[in-house]
Amino acid sequence: MNIAILDDYFDTLRGLPCFRKLDGHAVTVWNDHVQELDALAERLRDTEVLVLIRERTQIRAPLIARLPKLRLISQRSVYPHIDIDACTAHGVIVSSNQHAGSPSHAAAELTWGLVIAAMRQIPQQMQALQAGRWQIGVGRSLRGRTLGIYGYGRIGAEVARFGAAFGMNVLVWGRAASLQRAREDGWDVAPDRRAFFETCDVLSLHMRLVTDTRGIVTAEDLGRMKPTALLVNTSRAGLIAPGALEQALRDGRPGMAAVDVYDEEPLRDPHHPLLRMPNVVCTPHIGYVTEDEYEIQFSDIFDQIVSYASGHPIHVVNPDVLAGTVCGHAESKQADPDSIIEPLILDLLESIGVGAQPYSEVIEAWRTSCPRLPVWEEASARGYLTRTHSPGGVAEVRVSEAGAAHLRASRSVSRQDSQGGFKTP
Repeated sequence: MNIAILDDYFDTLRGLPCFRKLDGHAVTVWNDHVQELDALAERLRDTEVLVLIRERTQIRAPLIARLPKLRLISQRSVYPHIDIDACTAHGVIVSSNQHAGSPSHAAAELTWGLVIAAMRQIPQQMQALQAGRWQIGVGRSLRGRTLGIYGYGRIGAEVARFGAAFGMNVLVWGRAASLQRAREDGWDVAPDRRAFFETCDVLSLHMRLVTDTRGIVTAEDLGRMKPTALLVNTSRAGLIAPGALEQALRDGRPGMAAVDVYDEEPLRDPHHPLLRMPNVVCTPHIGYVTEDEYEIQFSDIFDQIVSYASGHPIHVVNPDVLAGTVCGHAESKQADPDSIIEPLILDLLESIGVGAQPYSEVIEAWRTSCPRLPVWEEASARGYLTRTHSPGGVAEVRVSEAGAAHLRASRSVSRQDSQGGFKTP
């Protein structure tokens, strides 16, 4: 197949061990960033499989309409940059592993690096030293101070553990399910939103950007923070109301910020307000940008391509497309319903993984992604899922022994098929 990879700025992927999974295919790697429609359409005109690096390039309906050979988009994690409806309408499968249970250690590490850099003024002290000045101020220690985690998910949990290792008092705020998980892990939970923002010395955001979380941090929230506090955002810029952080920093609450994400990326304007503020540490969205993290992510992404080529697409986020498309061929006859639902059941079991997951979160995610297909219902009817609900606790779901056995057997067959594979026309 003709495979195109966009936005590999430093030509990193070719040097990864997982790149060998694409042996036998014609792979083109683009190292620059292009968003202009005509240029992208020309660049991708013969592409059958498109590989994306997170949200660097927007894939919208006008572009998809001009790519008649495109059959698969393979990426990892969330997909607000892809027009899923347009992909479905044009018979393009979107495979995107949501990697449940596997945090981005790289993102958590960068978050902590930014915390230390900002609290100890490391970039500012270095710039002063390069300019011939010796010490320009006094930093602040972390031990004994309060670390706020807004959104206790996989990365938030990692950062909380870092904070505890540095002797900080960890305080969590978020949705009810997140707060319950935080309590179960032994962390303190804020009594309310106001107290959370007023109490934290370091406040780090760890939420996905969806409709409900866009602008969730308001100017009023920021105005309640201490003048000595640090706000850290390595998640998404859209979590904060437009312009609120810049104005809050000018007003002195919070006193500092450390950010890795911006409303428009790549950010190339050296006059952006955050880049001009002496109390802000900025990095160019490098939270996940390490060779180790790339190997993890692109091993998943390339596995999706291998599975598609073998006739078993996985991690499909637009399952309706499977009813009319099988491995790149539009089918005039009605597809067998079992052949559509079966790979989605495997994805469901894989996403839950080992151990229990909050029932409400899992079922919301799957009924949102598969609103017209009874994936959840079929998996439950087969006895692949086990639901538990302890008194006063949160309902949880886990994969049953039967489900785990089915997943192991099916993935084993898929791997055997993929070794032979075939070239999709």
